[in-house]
Amino acid sequence: TKSAAAAAVAVRQLDEVLPLFDWSDAAPALSEAELEALFYQYDRNSDGEIGKDELAEALFRVGYRIETEKFDRLFVSFDADGNGTIDLEEFRGFVARTDVRPERSVKFAMDLFKSYDVDTSGSIDKFEFAELAAEVEANYRRRSALGGLAAAVAALAVSKYSEEYAWAQKAFRGLYIEPKAEEAQRRYFPTALLSSDLDRAIARTLSARGFTPQNTLFAHSVCSDEVNNKDEQLVDVMVSRWQEGFSLGGLGGLPFAGKSGFRAYLHHVPDSGKLLILFAPHVGIDGEGRVGALQREGQSAVSKACGAAVGSYKAIQAKAEKARKEGAMPTSAVRDLPDYDNDPFDPELGIIIDLLTPRLRGLELAPEPITFVMYMMYTIVRDLLDNCIKETPDVWEWASEVALVGGVMINRKSGGDTFQPLSFELRRSASLPNGAPTS
Repeated sequence: TKSAAAAAVAVRQLDEVLPLFDWSDAAPALSEAELEALFYQYDRNSDGEIGKDELAEALFRVGYRIETEKFDRLFVSFDADGNGTIDLEEFRGFVARTDVRPERSVKFAMDLFKSYDVDTSGSIDKFEFAELAAEVEANYRRRSALGGLAAAVAALAVSKYSEEYAWAQKAFRGLYIEPKAEEAQRRYFPTALLSSDLDRAIARTLSARGFTPQNTLFAHSVCSDEVNNKDEQLVDVMVSRWQEGFSLGGLGGLPFAGKSGFRAYLHHVPDSGKLLILFAPHVGIDGEGRVGALQREGQSAVSKACGAAVGSYKAIQAKAEKARKEGAMPTSAVRDLPDYDNDPFDPELGIIIDLLTPRLRGLELAPEPITFVMYMMYTIVRDLLDNCIKETPDVWEWASEVALVGGVMINRKSGGDTFQPLSFELRRSASLPNGAPTS
């Protein structure tokens, strides 16, 4: 190709002043699968391109030490289209003129993962794992020497967001993500994190403050939709880490457990222990990049997510139909998806409509209306939880510290769910001049 040829020419020109590589023709060409494995091994953020930092790490790992000035020249020479990154085609030129090879473990892991990810969902479900386990068991019976390998494979497949599982998800994510969905997520939720990354960041921060599974009671206020409770996604991962999970949330992620539910949660905390609360509305992004839509497991049709939030927005729009037609309220790509769930007399839905309506001022200026709705839903959940804490007078008699993590959960068919963090705060007791405790 043009870019690969340009990269090869550039390397030849650099050879005299930058003798970095063995140019012998003895090394066989990489297969397409090996080339992909090598590319995604170095594409750390799985965006389909290798940046300057990622290329520097790649060269370092294969044993080259290059002065900054020389490295800059090398990068520019391989970046045939001059966009500041190296894509897979340009990477071919790089590989063609070097002796780098993918690590055997990366190639093996990618092939193994893809062979058992039958539905190409980007994760191995319990049925796919059962097939893997059956094959491992058969091999074990035939050859006892495979025992060690069987243990290693099982650890990779079933460790819920162990270091190995999290690494595999990120390393292979570029192979199965939906480009339009990824583009929409980057545009509207630009700092969203994979569940494993968020979980580790929270744990790392809180452990430094003395939060442990033994002294901390975890709670979550997220929508009761089943997509938020899937294995290996955020709620499941955090419940596994903190060993218990108290549910505060109802439709839309609002804490419909109320003050009574919050008091029950508070009174279950270990003596002088700590509270950790994750709160978030959720939103789907389908393969076409539509925010508020999601193709669910086992369904061919696309449905709404969050159905309660989108349904409430639809009800509010219906009241302002005339204004919408006049252009004052924008249309939405998912507004007219069929409603199967929402009853206009549902008390939870009615509360969402009442709380959401005054927060939609300025919606007409939003680049994407459902995204605007979800950020407003976040403020509703945040304020309700804040009221629960402030209006519970004995919080600090039971808990020594409260951690609150808030954001928007993003459901995806492929590639794993993510979380757009919006707040992370720690509260503890302080005394007023009259001696009364407060946050």
